[in-house]
Amino acid sequence: MAFTFPSLFDFGLEPAAQVLARGFSDYFVPIPATPAMLLGMVRGDSVDLTVSRVAVRDGQPVGAALIARRGWTSRLAGMAIVPEARRTGVGRALMDQLLAEARARGERAMVLEVIEQNAPAVQLYEACSFKKIRRLTGHAGRPETPQTDAAATAALEEIDPRALASLVAEHGLPDLPWQISAETIAQATSPALAFRLGPSALLLSSPAAETVALRAIVTERAHRGRGHSLALLRAVMTKFPGKEWRASAIFPEEMGETFTAAGLTRTPLSQWQMTRPLA
Repeated sequence: MAFTFPSLFDFGLEPAAQVLARGFSDYFVPIPATPAMLLGMVRGDSVDLTVSRVAVRDGQPVGAALIARRGWTSRLAGMAIVPEARRTGVGRALMDQLLAEARARGERAMVLEVIEQNAPAVQLYEACSFKKIRRLTGHAGRPETPQTDAAATAALEEIDPRALASLVAEHGLPDLPWQISAETIAQATSPALAFRLGPSALLLSSPAAETVALRAIVTERAHRGRGHSLALLRAVMTKFPGKEWRASAIFPEEMGETFTAAGLTRTPLSQWQMTRPLA
Protein backbone atom coordinates (compact mmCIF):
# COMPACT_ATOMS: atom_id res chain seq x y z
CA MET A 1 0.00 0.00 0.00
CA ALA A 2 1.40 3.36 -1.05
CA PHE A 3 0.10 6.38 0.89
CA THR A 4 0.40 10.04 0.05
CA PHE A 5 -1.01 12.86 2.17
CA PRO A 6 -1.68 16.02 0.13
CA SER A 7 -2.95 19.07 1.97
CA LEU A 8 -6.60 20.04 1.65
CA PHE A 9 -5.41 23.25 0.06
CA ASP A 10 -3.60 21.36 -2.72
CA PHE A 11 -6.25 18.65 -3.04
CA GLY A 12 -9.06 21.21 -3.41
CA LEU A 13 -11.94 22.16 -1.14
CA GLU A 14 -14.69 20.57 -3.22
CA PRO A 15 -13.06 17.13 -3.64
CA ALA A 16 -11.85 17.17 -0.02
CA ALA A 17 -15.39 17.94 1.16
CA GLN A 18 -16.63 15.00 -0.90
CA VAL A 19 -14.14 12.68 0.83
CA LEU A 20 -15.27 13.94 4.23
CA ALA A 21 -18.94 13.59 3.25
CA ARG A 22 -18.36 9.94 2.29
CA GLY A 23 -16.52 9.30 5.53
CA PHE A 24 -19.25 10.92 7.63
CA SER A 25 -22.16 9.44 5.65
CA ASP A 26 -23.02 6.96 8.44
CA TYR A 27 -21.71 8.97 11.37
CA PHE A 28 -23.39 9.29 14.77
CA VAL A 29 -24.57 12.82 14.00
CA PRO A 30 -25.14 14.55 10.64
CA ILE A 31 -22.12 16.54 9.48
CA PRO A 32 -22.74 18.70 6.38
CA ALA A 33 -19.27 18.40 4.87
CA THR A 34 -19.24 21.15 2.24
CA PRO A 35 -16.71 23.75 1.09
CA ALA A 36 -18.74 26.37 2.97
CA MET A 37 -18.46 24.34 6.19
CA LEU A 38 -14.70 24.04 5.73
CA LEU A 39 -14.29 27.77 5.18
CA GLY A 40 -16.38 28.43 8.28
CA MET A 41 -14.03 26.20 10.29
CA VAL A 42 -11.05 28.08 8.90
CA ARG A 43 -12.46 31.33 10.29
CA GLY A 44 -14.05 30.15 13.50
CA ASP A 45 -11.92 27.20 14.58
CA SER A 46 -8.50 28.11 13.15
CA VAL A 47 -8.41 25.13 10.79
CA ASP A 48 -5.26 25.30 8.66
CA LEU A 49 -5.93 23.95 5.17
CA THR A 50 -2.20 23.77 4.42
CA VAL A 51 -1.59 21.15 7.14
CA SER A 52 -4.97 19.38 7.03
CA ARG A 53 -4.54 16.19 5.04
CA VAL A 54 -6.28 13.88 2.60
CA ALA A 55 -5.15 10.25 2.79
CA VAL A 56 -4.61 8.85 -0.70
CA ARG A 57 -3.86 5.13 -1.03
CA ASP A 58 -2.81 3.68 -4.36
CA GLY A 59 -4.15 6.78 -6.07
CA GLN A 60 -7.58 6.77 -4.37
CA PRO A 61 -8.68 9.18 -1.60
CA VAL A 62 -9.65 7.10 1.42
CA GLY A 63 -9.85 9.61 4.25
CA ALA A 64 -9.27 13.16 5.40
CA ALA A 65 -8.31 15.00 8.57
CA LEU A 66 -8.76 18.63 9.60
CA ILE A 67 -6.05 20.23 11.73
CA ALA A 68 -6.57 23.48 13.63
CA ARG A 69 -3.64 25.40 15.11
CA ARG A 70 -3.21 27.99 17.86
CA GLY A 71 0.09 28.78 19.50
CA TRP A 72 1.91 25.61 20.53
CA THR A 73 -1.19 23.42 20.22
CA SER A 74 -2.88 21.72 17.30
CA ARG A 75 -6.30 20.10 17.30
CA LEU A 76 -7.66 17.23 15.29
CA ALA A 77 -10.84 19.06 14.32
CA GLY A 78 -12.30 16.14 12.39
CA MET A 79 -11.25 12.90 10.74
CA ALA A 80 -13.21 10.59 8.47
CA ILE A 81 -12.33 7.38 6.65
CA VAL A 82 -14.49 6.27 3.72
CA PRO A 83 -16.53 3.16 4.61
CA GLU A 84 -14.77 0.72 2.29
CA ALA A 85 -11.34 1.63 3.68
CA ARG A 86 -12.07 1.26 7.38
CA ARG A 87 -10.18 -1.26 9.51
CA THR A 88 -7.42 -1.43 6.91
CA GLY A 89 -4.85 0.76 8.66
CA VAL A 90 -5.80 4.07 7.07
CA GLY A 91 -6.71 5.78 10.33
CA ARG A 92 -3.43 4.83 12.02
CA ALA A 93 -1.35 5.82 9.00
CA LEU A 94 -3.09 9.20 8.85
CA MET A 95 -2.67 9.80 12.60
CA ASP A 96 1.02 8.88 12.46
CA GLN A 97 1.49 11.40 9.64
CA LEU A 98 -0.37 14.16 11.49
CA LEU A 99 1.55 13.63 14.72
CA ALA A 100 4.91 13.55 12.95
CA GLU A 101 4.13 16.79 11.14
CA ALA A 102 2.96 18.49 14.35
CA ARG A 103 6.20 17.52 16.09
CA ALA A 104 8.21 18.78 13.12
CA ARG A 105 6.41 22.14 13.40
CA GLY A 106 7.54 22.41 17.01
CA GLU A 107 4.08 22.07 18.53
CA ARG A 108 3.84 20.93 22.13
CA ALA A 109 0.49 19.11 22.17
CA MET A 110 -2.36 17.83 20.03
CA VAL A 111 -5.92 17.78 21.35
CA LEU A 112 -9.17 16.28 20.09
CA GLU A 113 -12.72 15.34 21.04
CA VAL A 114 -14.15 11.94 20.18
CA ILE A 115 -17.64 10.54 20.63
CA GLU A 116 -17.46 8.20 23.61
CA GLN A 117 -19.74 5.67 21.94
CA ASN A 118 -17.43 5.49 18.88
CA ALA A 119 -15.33 2.67 20.30
CA PRO A 120 -13.05 2.13 17.25
CA ALA A 121 -12.09 5.82 17.20
CA VAL A 122 -11.45 5.90 20.95
CA GLN A 123 -9.24 2.81 20.62
CA LEU A 124 -7.30 4.39 17.75
CA TYR A 125 -6.57 7.58 19.67
CA GLU A 126 -5.59 5.69 22.81
CA ALA A 127 -3.26 3.55 20.69
CA CYS A 128 -1.71 6.84 19.51
CA SER A 129 -1.05 7.78 23.17
CA PHE A 130 -3.89 10.28 23.62
CA LYS A 131 -5.14 10.52 27.21
CA LYS A 132 -8.62 11.43 28.44
CA ILE A 133 -9.01 14.80 30.16
CA ARG A 134 -12.73 14.82 30.87
CA ARG A 135 -16.13 13.75 29.59
CA LEU A 136 -18.16 16.26 27.57
CA THR A 137 -21.95 16.08 27.60
CA GLY A 138 -24.86 17.62 25.73
CA HIS A 139 -28.34 18.70 26.77
CA ALA A 140 -31.46 19.60 24.82
CA GLY A 141 -35.15 20.27 25.22
CA ARG A 142 -38.06 22.62 24.87
CA PRO A 143 -38.72 23.58 28.49
CA GLU A 144 -41.79 25.46 29.54
CA THR A 145 -41.17 29.18 29.70
CA PRO A 146 -39.70 29.61 33.19
CA GLN A 147 -41.37 31.75 35.78
CA THR A 148 -38.61 34.32 35.79
CA ASP A 149 -38.56 37.59 37.62
CA ALA A 150 -39.47 40.16 34.97
CA ALA A 151 -36.77 42.40 36.37
CA ALA A 152 -34.14 39.74 35.60
CA THR A 153 -35.21 39.50 31.97
CA ALA A 154 -35.28 43.27 31.68
CA ALA A 155 -31.78 43.41 33.17
CA LEU A 156 -30.31 41.22 30.43
CA GLU A 157 -27.52 43.12 28.73
CA GLU A 158 -26.43 42.28 25.20
CA ILE A 159 -22.62 42.36 25.03
CA ASP A 160 -19.95 42.01 22.38
CA PRO A 161 -18.94 38.33 21.99
CA ARG A 162 -15.36 39.51 22.40
CA ALA A 163 -16.25 40.78 25.88
CA LEU A 164 -17.63 37.33 26.66
CA ALA A 165 -14.40 35.81 25.34
CA SER A 166 -12.45 37.94 27.81
CA LEU A 167 -14.63 36.67 30.65
CA VAL A 168 -14.07 33.06 29.58
CA ALA A 169 -10.32 33.61 29.35
CA GLU A 170 -10.29 34.97 32.91
CA HIS A 171 -12.95 32.88 34.61
CA GLY A 172 -13.55 29.77 32.49
CA LEU A 173 -12.61 26.25 33.55
CA PRO A 174 -9.01 25.29 32.77
CA ASP A 175 -8.38 23.44 29.51
CA LEU A 176 -11.82 24.12 28.05
CA PRO A 177 -12.58 22.30 24.80
CA TRP A 178 -11.45 24.20 21.71
CA GLN A 179 -15.02 24.94 20.53
CA ILE A 180 -15.95 26.84 23.71
CA SER A 181 -12.55 28.38 24.39
CA ALA A 182 -12.09 32.13 24.59
CA GLU A 183 -10.30 32.18 21.23
CA THR A 184 -13.23 30.49 19.47
CA ILE A 185 -15.86 32.64 21.18
CA ALA A 186 -14.04 35.78 20.08
CA GLN A 187 -14.72 34.80 16.45
CA ALA A 188 -18.51 34.80 16.91
CA THR A 189 -20.45 37.32 14.82
CA SER A 190 -24.13 38.03 14.14
CA PRO A 191 -26.60 36.42 14.09
CA ALA A 192 -25.01 34.95 17.25
CA LEU A 193 -25.76 36.99 20.37
CA ALA A 194 -24.05 37.28 23.75
CA PHE A 195 -25.88 38.30 26.94
CA ARG A 196 -24.83 39.15 30.46
CA LEU A 197 -26.80 39.13 33.70
CA GLY A 198 -24.81 40.10 36.76
CA PRO A 199 -21.65 37.97 36.98
CA SER A 200 -22.75 35.46 34.30
CA ALA A 201 -22.67 35.62 30.51
CA LEU A 202 -23.47 33.32 27.61
CA LEU A 203 -23.39 33.03 23.84
CA LEU A 204 -26.31 31.90 21.66
CA SER A 205 -26.66 31.01 18.04
CA SER A 206 -29.35 32.95 16.19
CA PRO A 207 -32.42 33.23 18.47
CA ALA A 208 -34.54 33.70 15.36
CA ALA A 209 -34.10 30.00 14.55
CA GLU A 210 -36.46 27.33 15.85
CA THR A 211 -33.54 25.63 17.64
CA VAL A 212 -31.19 27.86 19.60
CA ALA A 213 -27.72 26.53 20.38
CA LEU A 214 -25.99 27.46 23.61
CA ARG A 215 -22.39 28.04 22.57
CA ALA A 216 -20.79 29.20 25.83
CA ILE A 217 -21.65 30.10 29.41
CA VAL A 218 -19.46 31.40 32.22
CA THR A 219 -19.76 32.89 35.70
CA GLU A 220 -17.12 34.99 37.37
CA ARG A 221 -15.08 32.79 39.68
CA ALA A 222 -15.95 34.61 42.90
CA HIS A 223 -19.69 34.22 42.27
CA ARG A 224 -19.95 30.53 41.35
CA GLY A 225 -22.27 28.16 43.15
CA ARG A 226 -24.96 30.77 43.75
CA GLY A 227 -27.29 30.06 40.83
CA HIS A 228 -26.22 32.96 38.62
CA SER A 229 -25.76 30.84 35.47
CA LEU A 230 -29.18 29.26 35.96
CA ALA A 231 -30.79 32.68 36.44
CA LEU A 232 -29.18 33.85 33.20
CA LEU A 233 -30.38 30.80 31.28
CA ARG A 234 -33.92 31.23 32.55
CA ALA A 235 -33.93 34.92 31.69
CA VAL A 236 -32.77 34.20 28.14
CA MET A 237 -35.34 31.42 27.72
CA THR A 238 -38.02 33.87 28.85
CA LYS A 239 -36.79 36.49 26.39
CA PHE A 240 -37.00 33.97 23.53
CA PRO A 241 -39.95 31.70 24.45
CA GLY A 242 -41.12 28.58 22.67
CA LYS A 243 -37.70 27.57 21.36
CA GLU A 244 -35.91 24.24 21.26
CA TRP A 245 -32.67 24.72 23.19
CA ARG A 246 -29.54 22.67 22.60
CA ALA A 247 -26.12 22.52 24.19
CA SER A 248 -23.98 20.16 22.11
CA ALA A 249 -21.68 17.61 23.75
CA ILE A 250 -18.81 20.08 23.97
CA PHE A 251 -19.44 21.19 27.56
CA PRO A 252 -17.58 19.64 30.51
CA GLU A 253 -19.76 17.16 32.35
CA GLU A 254 -19.54 19.19 35.55
CA MET A 255 -21.44 22.03 33.85
CA GLY A 256 -24.44 19.80 33.15
CA GLU A 257 -26.28 20.51 36.40
CA THR A 258 -27.09 24.02 35.24
CA PHE A 259 -28.59 22.80 31.97
CA THR A 260 -30.63 20.14 33.77
CA ALA A 261 -31.94 22.67 36.28
CA ALA A 262 -33.03 24.85 33.34
CA GLY A 263 -35.25 22.03 32.07
CA LEU A 264 -32.97 20.45 29.48
CA THR A 265 -32.36 16.70 29.24
CA ARG A 266 -28.98 15.09 28.81
CA THR A 267 -28.57 13.76 25.27
CA PRO A 268 -27.44 10.15 24.60
CA LEU A 269 -24.09 10.92 22.99
CA SER A 270 -21.10 12.14 24.97
CA GLN A 271 -17.50 12.86 24.07
CA TRP A 272 -14.04 12.40 25.52
CA GLN A 273 -11.78 15.42 25.51
CA MET A 274 -8.28 14.04 24.93
CA THR A 275 -4.72 15.34 24.67
CA ARG A 276 -1.31 14.05 23.65
CA PRO A 277 1.98 15.76 24.54
CA LEU A 278 4.35 16.14 21.60
CA ALA A 279 7.48 17.53 23.25
